[in-house]
Parts: sequence; structure tokens; C-alpha cells
Amino acid sequence: APLERFAEKSATKLTDAIVKAKSVSAMKFLFALGIRHVGEETAELLISHLAERSLLKKVKTPEDLGEVFTALTEEDLLNIKGIGEMVAESVQEWFADSKNKELLELLTEEGVKLVLPLNKGVAGHLWQGKTFVLTGELPSFTRDEAKAMIKEKGGSVSSSVSAKTTYVVAGENPGSKYTKAKELGVTILDEAAFRKLLNQ
Repeated sequence: APLERFAEKSATKLTDAIVKAKSVSAMKFLFALGIRHVGEETAELLISHLAERSLLKKVKTPEDLGEVFTALTEEDLLNIKGIGEMVAESVQEWFADSKNKELLELLTEEGVKLVLPLNKGVAGHLWQGKTFVLTGELPSFTRDEAKAMIKEKGGSVSSSVSAKTTYVVAGENPGSKYTKAKELGVTILDEAAFRKLLNQ
């Protein structure tokens, strides 16, 4: 509060935001660790697989997550579809490093909590096998919100359009992905059509 340009209201907003940020999805947290070869999609793949195998039931903190990954063998990681030797080796090395273990302990002590993916049930398989590509700006959704909705129903999100793409969701000012979807005859959805599909 005593800092220049900080009134009580702005100080409260900032501290509230910091507290809120201490609860983070396990997928985003794993990606944010900066493990070599582990991008956003790989982090999601790892967390989803571990959740499906019920290995994350007791995971609530960064330290808990570290213990789960430390217990995994290279063979365990290689058995996950989409995980290769480079990723498996990189993940094992990161979680075996003593400095990284200290980091996870520190984040736990500071109150960071991990939010695990929900059990999808039947709804999580409705769009299984369907691939979506997002382009342009959706007035009512952020890109992350749209991705989450698609994945919640079992669909996948790709960054590029191909003949295997099921739908292209086009918002305002769509780019080259929109043009390519037209060329390939891929079904294009505006926001209204996307909402209708979500509600089916």
C-alpha cells in the first residue's frame, strides 16, 4: 500500500490476484516448470494419462506431483502414447535434480495448490476423434476457454488445418487457417454454431 501509485484498493486487488494464482491446473503447472521438450500439449498428455491411471488421486501440491513423477520409470513414461525417449529422459532428469526438488518444496510451502482434471465420464467422450482448429477472435470466449470446452468433451485442438481436421472455429478476423479450411472443404463454425454444438 505505501508504494507509489498504490492505493488500498489496488493493493488489495493485487494481493487477491496473487492468492488466486496459487491455485493452478496441474497441466499448466507442469508446462510452466520449463522442462526440456515438455510443451503445453505434452504436459497435458502426461497429466491426463496419470489421471486416467488414478495416479494423481492424492496429488494436491507441487511436492506431491514431484513424488509421482519420481516414482515413474522410463518404461512407464514410454508406455504413454505420444511420449518418446527424449521427453521421458528429460522428465526423469528434471524430477531427479535436487535443486528442482527444492523448488517444488518451496512452492508447496508458499501455498501453491494444484487443480487436477475432472473425471470426464460420458461427456468426456462425445467429441472423441474430432479435431478442432481455432482461428480469429471469439467475442465471448478466450482461446484457452474454447480449448478447455473442446477438450472437456473429448475433442482435440490442433494448431494447423489439414484434411483430418473436423471443424475450424472461426472468430473475427480469421487468418490463413480459414482460407485453407475452405480449400480443403473442412466444416467452418462461427461462434453461434460452435455454441450450438457445445449445447447438443
